[in-house]
Amino acid sequence: MKINTSYPYPVLYMNNEDYKKSSYHTNISVNESFGELHIIAKFSLDNPGIKRLIEEAAAVFMIHVECGQTSFRQAYETSRETLEVAIPTNALRGKIAIHSFIIAKEAITDYTNDRLSDWYTGIQISFEKGNILGIGDAIETTLIDDNTELLNLPSIITVSKHQKNEFMDVEIQHDNITIYLPEYEYNQYAMSANSLLKNTILSTVIVPALVYVFSKIGTGTEDLEQYTWYQVMEKIFEENNLRLEDVGSDTLSPLKAAQLVLRKPLKSSFEEIEKLDRKEV
Repeated sequence: MKINTSYPYPVLYMNNEDYKKSSYHTNISVNESFGELHIIAKFSLDNPGIKRLIEEAAAVFMIHVECGQTSFRQAYETSRETLEVAIPTNALRGKIAIHSFIIAKEAITDYTNDRLSDWYTGIQISFEKGNILGIGDAIETTLIDDNTELLNLPSIITVSKHQKNEFMDVEIQHDNITIYLPEYEYNQYAMSANSLLKNTILSTVIVPALVYVFSKIGTGTEDLEQYTWYQVMEKIFEENNLRLEDVGSDTLSPLKAAQLVLRKPLKSSFEEIEKLDRKEV
C-alpha cells in the first residue's frame, strides 16, 4: 500500500510539521496461531483535539491490512486504544503490509486544534468523511505457507461404523483416534464428502470427539504419550506456542482446545448454513 504524505489539510504524522507538540504512534505485533494471523495494535496519541474527535465518534483509529499475492485488503477500526484482529491464514500469503491511521468517520467542518502549526493560522479547515487525520507506524510481515493441511488431523482420526452401538463412541487407546458411529449416522457422514454442509457435518462428529479426547488428557497423559495421535497433537500445540498438557486447565478448556484445533468450526458451520439459506430464498 503506497501512502500519500501530501494532503490539502493538516495530518498528524511523524514526517511532517502540521502539528506542534503532538505525536501518533502505533505498536503493532503479529502472531500466527491455529490457522489465523493475530494482529494487536496499540495506539498512542498525544493531541487533545484529535482525541476529543475520537471520543465523540467523529474519528477512529484504524489499521489497514493488505496482501498483494491474494489481493486481500481490509480495514479495521476502533475508538479504543487497543485493537485485536484475527484473519484466516488461508486468505493471506507471502508479504503482508499493515498500516495505521486516524480516519474521519463523518464530515468535520470549521476544524480547530490548539496544536496546529502556525502555518494554518487563519485558514478554514474541513475534513470529508474518510479523510486521514493521522498516519501512524506501519510494518511488513511474511506469512510462511503452512503445508500441514488441516493440521494433520485426517492422519490421526478414523471414523468407523459400529452396527451394535446406538450412540457415538471414541477409542483413544491406539495410535489413531477412532470415532465409532451407529450405522445410520455413519452412512450419512460417509455421504457428506460433497455435501453443501460438509464442514457442518464434520464438526458435528469431530468436535464432541475431540472434547472427549482433551478431557481425558486433562486427567493425565502418562498412558497416552505412547500413541501417534498424542504425539501429533503435542506437535500441533507446540507449533502454536501452547502446551498440550495444559488442556483441561482454567486457561485452556477441552472445548476451547477442540475449537482451536479445528479452527473455529462453529463459524464455518454457520457460514455454510447461511450460504444454503441464501440459495433457497
